[in-house]
Amino acid sequence: MPGIGVWEAQPSQTKMLLIAIPHVGLVTFDWAVHFKVLQCPVPFNIISNRGLPIDRARCDLVNQAQQMGASHILFLDSDVTMHPEAIGRLWQWQLPIVCGIYGSKHGVPGVWIENAKSGDARYTAVDPGVLAKVAESQHSLFSHPDMVVGAGCLLIDMEVFKKLKKPYFLWTQGRDDDGVSEDFYFFEKCREAGIPIHLDARVQCNHIDFCQLDWAGNRERLTT
Repeated sequence: MPGIGVWEAQPSQTKMLLIAIPHVGLVTFDWAVHFKVLQCPVPFNIISNRGLPIDRARCDLVNQAQQMGASHILFLDSDVTMHPEAIGRLWQWQLPIVCGIYGSKHGVPGVWIENAKSGDARYTAVDPGVLAKVAESQHSLFSHPDMVVGAGCLLIDMEVFKKLKKPYFLWTQGRDDDGVSEDFYFFEKCREAGIPIHLDARVQCNHIDFCQLDWAGNRERLTT
């Protein structure tokens, strides 16, 4: 299927995908089963790291992909599960950046639109009803010039990183005024560089929330 709004289409070359897993150190059986049955439309390798802050982990995985000569990188977080055909659906668009959708740990879809440059309400989550209608449409693609998404199911053409300055990912939330998480930081850089961001609303993933209960029944998160 031809891409919509394809960015700087390149001549046909051998494609190689790296599935990049920033590992939190704990995966569920459900995640392992979903990962085992993933179907990939092109040759691929798997890379991962463990124990790094999430912004450094993503930057390290990009560096590995560059050194290995990959054409694309797919970030798949170790707490996100995908349908077996999800990679193929994302791949078919041949877009610079295209992602799946999953629920954020704020209890809303992991898709936000910037509506202010500062303040506590900089970003507003996209209504699930809107995304459901997009999923039912012919192309199932959602895009907005001011959008950001979660990076846990994210396919990126490696040419994108040639347009960006390092660091590609940086966690500034709690450190800077109007700071953001590392995925927001990346997408804001992409928007500034004029790189379009798309979401395939039919690639619907699950987000696993690790927790444990203490003797008193208090819930404690095992991951950040």
